[in-house]
Amino acid sequence: MVNVVMEHVHISHGITKLGADIPSVSFPAGITCDPDAPCFKKCYARKGRFSFPNVKNLLALNLMIWKEAPEQFETDIKISAFHSRFFRYFSSGDIPDASFFDMMVRVANELPNTQFLAFTKKAWIVNTYVKQHGDIPGNLRVVFSAWGDWAPDNPNNFPVAYIRFKNGDNSGIPDSAWQCPKYCGDCVMTGCSCWDLQKGESVCFAEH
Repeated sequence: MVNVVMEHVHISHGITKLGADIPSVSFPAGITCDPDAPCFKKCYARKGRFSFPNVKNLLALNLMIWKEAPEQFETDIKISAFHSRFFRYFSSGDIPDASFFDMMVRVANELPNTQFLAFTKKAWIVNTYVKQHGDIPGNLRVVFSAWGDWAPDNPNNFPVAYIRFKNGDNSGIPDSAWQCPKYCGDCVMTGCSCWDLQKGESVCFAEH
């Protein structure tokens, strides 16, 4: 058994798409994801570098720290995000539970100068929070993820991310959806990045 008190959350700084200046934290794909989402078989986070044993171990460690030492997890996130203008949740995985989203809100409130971004297919966690507590902080951008005809329940009109499939199926993608340029490092400084999406807006990604 790993002594999680002596471990720290693994924060990535070298993800090619994000760039070195945008830290991110992730969990194992599948374990923390919506079991009903239809994207599992094609999930990019089950291929490439995410399939390397050392990466899988780090993602599993992150999840274990959250479950067994959530206060430490939160502290590690705040330390990393404090020094960054932008922070990304979940290059792999998703919101594990409602308590984690509560933590995301707390961290965003405590660090108003950092812009946080999270894509999620677990819309019900966010919707429940809004119903119980009101809107989320303005520096926490939550984008609901759709997959073809599968779309999240979105009564609060959160921004939505769509996939442009390799087979040409673009059903459901609004004409107004922003097209992802594939590299956050430059896009994030334009004022038209995923961190800037407003309610009712959307973004489109090419299938990996």
